[in-house]
Amino acid sequence: MNKRLATVFFLAFAVASAHATDDPWLPKVPVLTLPADFGTAPAAKNSNAPVLLTQPTDGRTLILDLINHAQSSINLTIYELEDNQIIEALTAAAGRGVNVRVIYNHNSFLHRPKDPNAEAVAKLNAAGVKTKPASSRFRITHQKTFTFDDSTAVIMTFNLAPNYFTGTRDFGVVTADPAEVAEIFQVFEADWNDTTLSPSNPNLVWSPDNSRAKLLTLINSASKTLEVYGQEAEDKECMQALIDAAQRGVVVRFITAVLDDTANGEDKNAKEREYLNAHHVQAEGLKSPYIHAKMILADDRRAFLGSENFSYTSLNENRELGILVDDPNILSSLKSTFDSDWPR
Repeated sequence: MNKRLATVFFLAFAVASAHATDDPWLPKVPVLTLPADFGTAPAAKNSNAPVLLTQPTDGRTLILDLINHAQSSINLTIYELEDNQIIEALTAAAGRGVNVRVIYNHNSFLHRPKDPNAEAVAKLNAAGVKTKPASSRFRITHQKTFTFDDSTAVIMTFNLAPNYFTGTRDFGVVTADPAEVAEIFQVFEADWNDTTLSPSNPNLVWSPDNSRAKLLTLINSASKTLEVYGQEAEDKECMQALIDAAQRGVVVRFITAVLDDTANGEDKNAKEREYLNAHHVQAEGLKSPYIHAKMILADDRRAFLGSENFSYTSLNENRELGILVDDPNILSSLKSTFDSDWPR
């Protein structure tokens, strides 16, 4: 087990232990049990087991540790980068000789009075970090992913801005699976050079390449239960798949964000939730924590976590990344968190 992954497992253990409290607002998270030979065996049985981050309870700790322990390279593709602690850690890494590269969303921010990434990019460039605006081939680069030393990756549903560590329901997955990390690195290289690449890893969910097919396959595979988080409930094909699942007897529960930031002050998810409820899907909006997560848990046996929203743009036009996981600890934690958020 490499030193970085050992640190990840140690911190994951500490974070999970801290969550096992009687504080009523904290979701109950199972404590990660480490093997007896942890840190000593050359290839521990679960050395490639993924680790789950749950926001807002886990915060920045694990991500900052990975940045601070990177030895040769850090690659980041990000939609929004505004968190000063993350920015400072990246600049410090560059200062100690780590090759730090950042692809940041730019094109969809051009209409805004201020680009939310502009200040971070200026600081990073001044510190010797290499940055590039995302390719115009994608309508939005909404992906949120790190790779470290080509050996570890973090796939996030959250952006790197302060409010995502304090007030949103979000998730992240740390993976050291060699094939997954390799493909994430290869796609980063292609996007950095603005060239095309067709990803093929069965566990990785890429937009615009294969996300629609993989999300629909996961939904359609459910025979008993579906628990779903979604910031948006727009895509008609995905919403119909949830309805079809409910009509074949699957218990479908869907928590969406309450989007009250529209021009007329209305929640644009409200009508879709009403429609879903009329067709046997149990759909609820939640104001706190704000639902920014994108998650599907099918039959408590497989889950999707990623940056993809249920929208045509997200699935068909954006650069996005998610991951399919079947690790029992992660599935149990997702189920527990969802149950704690379910408002009924």
